[in-house]
Amino acid sequence: MPSTLFDVIVFDFDGTLVSSAAAKRQAFFEVFPAHCAPAVDAVLARDPDGSRHKVIPEMITEAARLRLEVTGLEARDLVAAYTARSASAVAAAQAMPGATAVLERAAAQTATYIASTTPHDELQDLLARRGWHRLVRGAFGFPHRKADVVAMLLARHRIAAPRLLVVGDASGDREAAQLNGCAFHHIEGPHSLLRVPGLGDEAHV
Repeated sequence: MPSTLFDVIVFDFDGTLVSSAAAKRQAFFEVFPAHCAPAVDAVLARDPDGSRHKVIPEMITEAARLRLEVTGLEARDLVAAYTARSASAVAAAQAMPGATAVLERAAAQTATYIASTTPHDELQDLLARRGWHRLVRGAFGFPHRKADVVAMLLARHRIAAPRLLVVGDASGDREAAQLNGCAFHHIEGPHSLLRVPGLGDEAHV
């Protein structure tokens, strides 16, 4: 294996490898009635990385707290509607610039993984559609917690924490790195993936 800055790299999915974060956020507003938008916004402001199974019930509770009409709103139905809408949006979303090239270079140099808040089975399907399964050693979706995935991979590969890099766009990605003492590369915009240490410059192809 060629020398690189890291032995393991863990990529987030939405907003990191695929330009889908905004569409997934918008899907919450689309499955709720328009008058519930203040409640949806408030919950996402508090927990922007939360699983749909957690935040949708909280949105209903928040709507009731704000004295908004919640009659007929069932968390199970809203989760199902959100799952269908977001899966369609993510499947149609463009890959981030250089995503496949970065994954290919990472796979050639490191043990490469994906950790996402997307439900596990849905994540596997999305990776299969893009042909990315061949480029990663494993992919972990909800209910796996990112911080727990990172800790598990440190133990599996028996490496020091600074030899693992987390790449992501959200606070949950940064937290997963910080809690485990690992390196973190922040995806701030569409070209941030091209600047992953040890991978990005060579991925301008």
